[in-house]
Amino acid sequence: MSSSPPRAGSISRRLLLTLIGGVSVLWLVAGLFTYHLTREQVNRLYDQDMIDFGQAALSLVDVADAIDPQSSDAMEILARSRKAIEGLPLIRREATLGYAIWYRGQPLLATHKPPGGIEAQPPGFSDLLSGGVNWRVLQMATTGADEVRIWVFEDLHYRHKTLHLLLFSALFPLLLALPLFGVLVWFGVRQGLAPLRSLIEQVHQRGAHSLHPLALSRAPVEVHSLVNELNLLLERLHSAMEAERRLTSDAAHEIRTPLASLRTHAQVALRSSDPAAHAHGLQQVSRSVERISALMEQILLLARLDAEELHEIFAPVDLRLLAEDTIADLAPQAIDKQIELTLDSQEVTLRGVAAWLGLMLTNLVGNALRYTPEGGRVAVSLESTSDRLTLWVRDNGPGVAPAEQAAIFTRFYRSPSVASSHGSGLGLPIVKRIVEIHHGRISLHEGLDGAGLGVCVELPVTTGPIL
Repeated sequence: MSSSPPRAGSISRRLLLTLIGGVSVLWLVAGLFTYHLTREQVNRLYDQDMIDFGQAALSLVDVADAIDPQSSDAMEILARSRKAIEGLPLIRREATLGYAIWYRGQPLLATHKPPGGIEAQPPGFSDLLSGGVNWRVLQMATTGADEVRIWVFEDLHYRHKTLHLLLFSALFPLLLALPLFGVLVWFGVRQGLAPLRSLIEQVHQRGAHSLHPLALSRAPVEVHSLVNELNLLLERLHSAMEAERRLTSDAAHEIRTPLASLRTHAQVALRSSDPAAHAHGLQQVSRSVERISALMEQILLLARLDAEELHEIFAPVDLRLLAEDTIADLAPQAIDKQIELTLDSQEVTLRGVAAWLGLMLTNLVGNALRYTPEGGRVAVSLESTSDRLTLWVRDNGPGVAPAEQAAIFTRFYRSPSVASSHGSGLGLPIVKRIVEIHHGRISLHEGLDGAGLGVCVELPVTTGPIL
C-alpha cells in the first residue's frame, strides 16, 4: 500500500512557531548568560568588599603589638579597636560581614557567634557550611613574629538574595514582553500573509475556463516566481484547450463530408434495383468508411503525440532499414504512376521511437508520390555526421508556393491547387510533431530539377523525448 506524501502544513503556523520558538530560545539563552554574568559580578563585588574590609581591619589592629594582656588598659584598647573596626563604612549590608581576629595564635576580637570551624579554613577565600548556613570565608594575616590573623565571613543567603533581585529586575520585564511579542508576531504574520490570501481568493473566484494570467501587482514579490510559473501553466492549458477545440471542430468538419457521402451512396444503393448500382454504391460506402477510419486514426495519433506524457521508450533505430521498408511498401504506388523512386542512404542509427519514425517516412514519401505527376521522380536520401543525421525527400512535382509553405504544417490544411486530393491535411502536422518529439527540425526547400518540393528533416543522433 503506497503512502501519501506528507502535508506541508500551514505557513502562518510554521512562521509563528519558528519566530516565537526562536525568540523563546534566545530569551532562555540570554537569561542563562545574564544569570552567569550577574552571579560573577555580584560575587566579585562582595569578595572585593571582604578584601577591603579585611585590609582595613588589619591596619586598625596594628596597635595590638603594644597590648599587654596584664595591663589595665587592655580592655579599653580592645574596645576602641572593636569600635573602630565596626565603624568601617564597609559594614553596611544588614551586618552581613563578620570577623574574627587572632593575635599570636590567640583570639583577640570577634563578632558575636562566628561560624564553628572557621579557624580551620585555609588562607584566601573558601566556602564553609556551619549550622545549616553557607558561609563565604576570607582568611588574611600579617607576617612576622607578632602575627595578626583575621577571618572575614559572610552569610551567602544575602548574596543570593541580591542576585535574585538583580535577575528579577533584568529579566522579568522581558518575560512580561513575551506574550506581547507573541501577539505582535501573530498580527505581523497575519498581515504579511494577507496578499497570499488575496491571491488564493483571486484563483478561487475563477471559473473552470478562466485561464487569463494572474496579476503580479496583487502578489508579493516573494511569490512572483510562483505566479509566473502558474501563468505559464495557465498559458499552456489555454493553448492545449484551444488546440483541442480546434482539433475537435476541424475533425467534425472533416468527418462531415465523408459521412454525407457515405449516407448518399447508401441511400442510392438502397433505392436502386440495378445490381451494378448496388455494387458501385457499396464500393463508395467502403471508400467512405476507409477514409473516415484513416482520418480517425490520424486524429487519435495526433492526440497521443500531443499528450503531456509520452510512454513510448526511445531506443536505437536503424533509419536506413526503416527507409528501405518504407520504399518497399510504397513501391506499388510508384509503379502505378510510373514514378522513379530512389533511396540513397548511409548506415545511420539514432535513438527514437521506430513506429513514429517509420510513420514520418511513410507520410513524407507518400505525400511526394501523391502530388508528383506520372513519369516524375521522388528521391529519398539519408546523410549523417557524428552527432546529427539529415533526411531529404525531394520530388519534381508542382511544389508548394512560398506563401503556402508555413500553412501546410497547419492541421487540416490542404492547398487549393490539390483540393480534389483525398488527403486529410494531417500528414505533415503529424510529421512535424514527430520531428519535435525527437528534438529535430523540419524545413522546406526546392525539389528536383529546379522544381517540386524538398523536405529536409534534421535529427540529433542521441536524444530523448521532448513534450
